[in-house]
Amino acid sequence: MVIDTDTQRSSRLYALYRVFVALVLLLMGLFPGLPVGVDPAVPEVYPALAGGYLVFSVFMAGFAEHCNREPERVAQFRRMILLGGTGDAAGLLALMVVAGGVHTGIGLLLIPAVMATALLSAGRLGLPLAAAVSAGLLGAEGLAILITLGDLDSLTQAGLLGAALLAGTLLAHHFSRRADESRAQVEQQEVDLASLAELNAQIIARMSAGVVAIDPRGYIRSINEAARQLLPPRPGRHLSSISPRLARAVREWQEETGPASRTRHLPGDQEQPALQVRLAPLGNQGDQGTLLILEDAAELRRQAQASKLQALGRLTASIAHEIRNPLGAISHSAQLLRESPDLSAPDQRLLAIIDKQSDRVNSLIANVLSLSRRESGERQRLNLRDELERFAEEFCSALQIPRESLHVSVEPADSEVLFDPSQLNQVLWNLCSNARVHGGHDRPESPPIILRGGAGQVARVVSLDVLDAGPGIDPETQKELFEPFVSGHSGGSGLGLYISRMLCENNGASLEYAHAPSGGCFRILFAPDEQHQGSAS
Repeated sequence: MVIDTDTQRSSRLYALYRVFVALVLLLMGLFPGLPVGVDPAVPEVYPALAGGYLVFSVFMAGFAEHCNREPERVAQFRRMILLGGTGDAAGLLALMVVAGGVHTGIGLLLIPAVMATALLSAGRLGLPLAAAVSAGLLGAEGLAILITLGDLDSLTQAGLLGAALLAGTLLAHHFSRRADESRAQVEQQEVDLASLAELNAQIIARMSAGVVAIDPRGYIRSINEAARQLLPPRPGRHLSSISPRLARAVREWQEETGPASRTRHLPGDQEQPALQVRLAPLGNQGDQGTLLILEDAAELRRQAQASKLQALGRLTASIAHEIRNPLGAISHSAQLLRESPDLSAPDQRLLAIIDKQSDRVNSLIANVLSLSRRESGERQRLNLRDELERFAEEFCSALQIPRESLHVSVEPADSEVLFDPSQLNQVLWNLCSNARVHGGHDRPESPPIILRGGAGQVARVVSLDVLDAGPGIDPETQKELFEPFVSGHSGGSGLGLYISRMLCENNGASLEYAHAPSGGCFRILFAPDEQHQGSAS
């Protein structure tokens, strides 16, 4: 049994109805000469019974008010209903007997009394009470016939009234059960809707994309934490007070396209990053407002780059499989050729170049494959000056250019770095090759490429600058300088700088383009040497 607000209100109204009926019955007996008065068969007893019923009705009204103040006490509320129904049946039957029988009409008041009991008790007490009252009607009418010496035909009226009472109670029981079922369904739906709303709120709150819902006037109805991070930290409930540019984009979208969903791009500024905004109408034709999905444009670019990385991984695996077979044939042929006794010294030198470059290509393939598998390099403590001198000899020998084409400068000379030797060699090869192609160092009269490095004054962090004498790189090109598959000339693959940066990151270092007074400059910041930092401190 559920005691809700409607049940409390109904019990309170019926208690007032009972008091009104008792008062009217008392007045009808006290003033029989009135048009609505009743001439009781036992006038000495009727006023006392009517007065007693009025006192009972007032008592039940107070009891009902007390029970409604404590709706959680279901047993007490049920006792109040049972007591009220029993008292109504007994009081009205007694009044009907002393008034003269069923023809007085007092018996009709039993129908709302029993039906009210059935409805308030959710059908539990209605049917037993209706059966008892129907039997009581026949007994009361028989007693009234004995008192008034009336006609036995009135028993038929009492029987019909009892049948009507049972039928009405059955209908009340059915409607009460249906009402309980409907109420239970509504309550379950409310719980489901509340759970669904909470689930949606949790999902929206944890979304990486920003979600903002605004009403037709532009006031924010809902905003998640991701949207607060993407928008300027300004107070206010109106979208224009937080992000005027976003509010202007919403107005333009509403004026241009109406309720159709669209995607717009907002450039970044000092207050908010560049955003990709998806706008969708809420409700029918947008009459409930607008839904905005905000995404960081930089994050979307990173996701696109991740897709490129996956493609790069598959590409490198297939390239490595295809290249290593002919590379093995070249190395094997060079070994067989070296066994020939008729080779001259220049031929021996060419064979040495073939062996060295074959090893370099094999090492390059291994580094690219390890990069696609995100394997860290095998770091070693290296003397930077010795590594640069060794690389300069190899680079100039392989390209058959003068050794003076690379100028090495390291201060202090004992500067050391932690790096995988083969990966450092590949990074330097890529950077110096780019300098020769784009920096104008492929001519005999061109100035040398400068490799300038050493430990800084702060925290002994070692850096290395690769400087060329070219025109430099414009700011627009710098934005995509290290992106994969993006090349500055038609013959490039767009992987050299990207692989170089990733190899540096695999070794705890970083590779950036630095501004120089003239020419271009790529700067490597090596990982801090904790051993040297500890000794210096």
